[in-house]
Amino acid sequence: MSKLKNLGVNLGLTLCGLLMGVVIGEVGLRVARFEGYARIGDVADSAPTLFHTADPDLGWKLKPGASGEWKGEGSSFVRVNSDGLRDREHTKAKPPNTLRVAVVGDSFTEAIQVPLEQTFSWKLERKLGNCEAVKGRKKVEVINFGVQGYGTAQELIMLRKKVWDYNPDIVVLAFFIGNDIINNSPKLEYDLYRPFFRYDASGKLIADMSFRNRAPVDRNERAVSFVDRVPSFIFNNSRILQVIKKIDLDRKKRTLAAEFTALNAKNFNPPQDAAWEDAWKVTEGMIVTMRNEVVQKKADFLLVTIGTPMQVDRDPAKRKKFMQEYNIQDLFYPDRRLEKLGAREGFRVLNLAEQFQGYTEKYQVCAHGFDNSVPCGGHWNELGHRLGSILINRNLCENLKQSQVPKKQP
Repeated sequence: MSKLKNLGVNLGLTLCGLLMGVVIGEVGLRVARFEGYARIGDVADSAPTLFHTADPDLGWKLKPGASGEWKGEGSSFVRVNSDGLRDREHTKAKPPNTLRVAVVGDSFTEAIQVPLEQTFSWKLERKLGNCEAVKGRKKVEVINFGVQGYGTAQELIMLRKKVWDYNPDIVVLAFFIGNDIINNSPKLEYDLYRPFFRYDASGKLIADMSFRNRAPVDRNERAVSFVDRVPSFIFNNSRILQVIKKIDLDRKKRTLAAEFTALNAKNFNPPQDAAWEDAWKVTEGMIVTMRNEVVQKKADFLLVTIGTPMQVDRDPAKRKKFMQEYNIQDLFYPDRRLEKLGAREGFRVLNLAEQFQGYTEKYQVCAHGFDNSVPCGGHWNELGHRLGSILINRNLCENLKQSQVPKKQP
């Protein structure tokens, strides 16, 4: 009996010591004004920036009428038009004698890193307007439907939900080699608050909108801490838990860059497992589906592949080291694969990376990166947008010229 009594006394003393330690810790953190992170709420707006808002079909979208200074990577004044596009106002009814081009894409297309007038879609409008096939005959209007973080699934839904309201003559899908394939797979993508497409048992490509039912705590494992699952009334009154969350998420942020670099490197090799096989299959299926829907609307379709900073780096030694580290045989494997898809399915593919690489290496310049962020890394700077607009214009203009050439009668 005395043993049980001693055990009870020791347990009580231990619990009292722990409680006292928690109390002292709570008081000390408050006195020191040491702040942690707030708990994720039961309802959360999964918007990547203040210029975005949640959307039940797309996960998120640009917020109509939002405006303000962007000073993250690069800098610009961002203004979202009344229909939720990073563009000037456009009427949905196409004006007479107008050639309309819709550009669908992700953050490279939205391009909040640079002023609107420096984006490739804005520059493309002026350049294409000088194309011999339309100059003096039609006005050219290029509309920017790009949204940060989108994968091909969201871009296909955007095409159906918004693009066709504007009756474009040409649809350009801007595909970022760096993460668009990853974005299209729930097994590879970190942020699961987004629609995906999958093949059903009959082989039909269908939309998976189950993200709508995901609780905020289950949306992104890299943005959530284990303490977010603690009941809110405990978490909100515990500075210790809030600090633990900060420590946990800061640790995840430090490892995320390395993890993503390793994941991104797998883009450049043929699929090595079922997850990558499925990601490629679904991605190619969505691109072909988009092309089919564009053709059904009697419009022209162009797939433009945007290279990663490593693909177009000006330093051959740096590229070679990256390839050796990740056992990459061809740094343009995804570009060539999509080019083969276009040849097989009958649509044009414009790969920008090799042409960018030739330019950056020749002139020792960077098409990606800003002074306030990673040098030669991240998104396109003004040079990148300028080069992109030149190459896309060249492709579209040449195709417009060819379409005007009378076909020989058999």
